[in-house]
Amino acid sequence: MGSQDTHRRADLLGAVRADQEAKQAAADEANRPEREAHERQLEADAKLHGTAGWSALSPSRRQMVSAWVARQAQEAGNDAA
Repeated sequence: MGSQDTHRRADLLGAVRADQEAKQAAADEANRPEREAHERQLEADAKLHGTAGWSALSPSRRQMVSAWVARQAQEAGNDAA
């Protein structure tokens, strides 16, 4: 009986994990338009670097954009490797 219990437990855990992954995928998809709009705005702000427009951004926004640019560069470096 013990091996059946272990098998059922593994099946249950697998089902729970699959359900959680499906819910996360649905949430990611629901948030995709907002996330993409946010990234487009970060990209637009990054293009202001070195211009008067950059100076018009708040310090926290410049910091956020700089961090985003650094992550993009790091991901590009990881993709090239």
